[in-house]
Amino acid sequence: MTQSISSQIYLSRDSIRQQITDYVKTYLELENVDLTKSSFLSFLIDIISTLTGNLMFYQISTYKEFFLTKAQLPESILNLSAFLGYTSQDASYATANVLIKVPLTFQVSPAIFTISEGFKFYAGSNIEFTTYYTTTLTITSNASATIVLAEGSKRYNIPFTIEDGILSFVLPVRQYKTSEQEFQIDEDTPLFQFVTLDVPITGKVAEMTVEIRNPGDTAYTTWTNFNSIYLMSSTDKGYVTRRTDEGQRLYFGNSLIGVQPTPGATIRVTIIETEGADGNVIAGSIKTGDRIYTTSGTTTQIVNYIVTNPSPAVNGKDEQSIEDIRKNSIANLTALGRLVSGGDYKNIDIVIPTSPLAANSLPVLKRSDVKVNEINIFTTLLFGSETTTIENMVPSRNAKNTVPITTTTIPRGTTISISGVDYITLFDMDIDLLNSVANYTYTIYSAEQTPALVTSYNSDYDLYADNLTVSKVGNTAVFELHYNSTETDADLTTCKLEVASTSMKYDMTNDTTAHNFVLIINPYTEVPANEQTYYFTIYDASNAAIAKYSGSIVFRKDLTDFMRSNTVSDSTSTIIYDIPVVKKSWYNGIIKKDFENQVLQVMMTSMDFASYKMLTDFANVKFCNTTGTMENMKLNPVTKGSILDILNIPPVSPLLDSRYIVDPYRPRGDWSGHGNEIAYCTDATAVTWAFIEPVADDILYIGNTKYIFAGKGWIPIPDYQMPLEIDVEVFKEDTYSGTYSDLSDAVRDAIIAEFSDRFGPNVEIYRSEIDETVQNVDGVDHCRVVKPESSIFYTFKLIELTETELLEYGPEYVYFTEDSITVRIL
Repeated sequence: MTQSISSQIYLSRDSIRQQITDYVKTYLELENVDLTKSSFLSFLIDIISTLTGNLMFYQISTYKEFFLTKAQLPESILNLSAFLGYTSQDASYATANVLIKVPLTFQVSPAIFTISEGFKFYAGSNIEFTTYYTTTLTITSNASATIVLAEGSKRYNIPFTIEDGILSFVLPVRQYKTSEQEFQIDEDTPLFQFVTLDVPITGKVAEMTVEIRNPGDTAYTTWTNFNSIYLMSSTDKGYVTRRTDEGQRLYFGNSLIGVQPTPGATIRVTIIETEGADGNVIAGSIKTGDRIYTTSGTTTQIVNYIVTNPSPAVNGKDEQSIEDIRKNSIANLTALGRLVSGGDYKNIDIVIPTSPLAANSLPVLKRSDVKVNEINIFTTLLFGSETTTIENMVPSRNAKNTVPITTTTIPRGTTISISGVDYITLFDMDIDLLNSVANYTYTIYSAEQTPALVTSYNSDYDLYADNLTVSKVGNTAVFELHYNSTETDADLTTCKLEVASTSMKYDMTNDTTAHNFVLIINPYTEVPANEQTYYFTIYDASNAAIAKYSGSIVFRKDLTDFMRSNTVSDSTSTIIYDIPVVKKSWYNGIIKKDFENQVLQVMMTSMDFASYKMLTDFANVKFCNTTGTMENMKLNPVTKGSILDILNIPPVSPLLDSRYIVDPYRPRGDWSGHGNEIAYCTDATAVTWAFIEPVADDILYIGNTKYIFAGKGWIPIPDYQMPLEIDVEVFKEDTYSGTYSDLSDAVRDAIIAEFSDRFGPNVEIYRSEIDETVQNVDGVDHCRVVKPESSIFYTFKLIELTETELLEYGPEYVYFTEDSITVRIL
């Protein structure tokens, strides 16, 4: 049987050299010749064995990971990450809605003007928001208007209001700018040669389009982006793009692998550049825009208008940094597309690119038996438009709840109190007493989206749908499709809803007062589970079709694939552990439909572990504790024996080996000068004492309470809050000439800069690090850290916890914000 090449080649260079030597001896019939004495043959063998050894070494993943870890030049990191099969993420542009107000003071009627595609609005001096459609406005007698938006072949009527002589309407915009570059393919490009093109780019790339026009042609052809050049057939007009230190590098085929661009052809590269996360501007930031003109005959008039964004811009993201690419490439390489080790689960956002789970998720093995390894993945939820993870973080916890044994269901929206603070559940729970588990089901609260126009039936009838709302009301499901119309008989229009997966059709009711087509399904469980596409066909009074719209949404979903809770029952009650909840006061203060759309609906449509986890693993998604009291430091093991009390004077008749902490305030007698030390009796008859000097972060019991040595004294382990409170007293240098406010801001900025990259579940923050950070700030002579009273650290091991402690355990997200830092200048 023929041996494989891999079984004939060795990684050891000495083995390779010996193998080549033996082959040369056999081939040249030189078995009795010592080839090491033949300088020429020895030289050739040495060269060949060295090259072969190098080649084999360069192919192993250990080398690749080592080189990527040590590489310093951005170009090297980018090249090797691509070589490892990792594709870095491009930037994403922010989106916003702008409110435009136009005073109705036109001198002609009708006044017609256009906001063209590519029209720009500005937040500050350098952040541009652009339209991606053309909007035509017709103002009649300064009293009425029509606003038509055209995007490609689609046309929409935009709703508006007229009040006090002001026309108001809202347009969607995107934070990007478009640029084009053209390149020529050399006319003398040899046949079957791969073509490479460097495109210089200075900004953050969100999208890129490549078009090619052959010599003599007038039209461009759009080519397709592939992940690898080797995925293209000889007929595929495609390219591969790789990020470089100067921009993007495009690779084209050679007509054997991918089509080779025709020599002399023109390549047009259209680049959409964005500010990324910087485009997530706050409400009210967009204040200006390009000029708008209206022309009537020979008269041209500037259209006066006021613009603002009533809500923040959202969804802007930066392209990955060089260090992120380095880290993610290694994580992607070591995971090999599977969730196996703890490191894989921590990098779950990289292993499963579509997952809504945040970075730094923490896996905890809470159950392991023959049937299943239950791995709880503690993650954070992000919601909002702020530019940092901390500002976006949802205040969540894992709750424990006790219910009567007769309780078998707990609905979404149930309030659970933790240490006097109310939290609310996000999912329905069904308690399975037989298997000691609570299963979860998602049922929608209320979500809305803009329906997509599927078909326009060439009708002149003026009616269009602009909003779809789906809600659960009591035991019913309510679908509401809002419409706008200027027709006098719009009250007679009808609409049919069709479920795409089942072809079931329902007649909707026309609520003429609210301009809604309404469908109520009772009970709501008749709505199909999982993500469904719904079609809405609208008919005029003569039953002629006007238009067909679609929307996709998850009304309900069984979550047993990735979420459940352990339960413990006795004859009277059931305790449910690890219930994912969010802070009730926070939830009541947000726009719940936005939370449903941006968080829960995304979670329902993108959670997929089946293709990544091991067969015996159950990935159980839970929420990190990000708010409330930190409890886990109290799980840290003691480092010193138990203490009876804290005293400043020795007891008269102590027991042998009895132990006390010497109160540092006025210690007396034999304890004088031993403040904070541990005194233990070595001779009860002669009352002799020995002393143990504590070290920072020592932990011991006094009664049933754990105490920690915080450097200057023993204190009960504090009930720290999340976010963590930082309180420092700063003594400024005599030569400092700035204001107290400037110095306070500098200290606060230094603390945030030092620690923000380390925030995460169960991370450690030491008082000495805070002290050193503050003292390195210019203008600080010295400082005193008031809070936290002790260092934050976690030394316990899960395997050493009791069963109850493990069931109740949930990681704590250690972080602080600028608002939780207090700086006092002395």
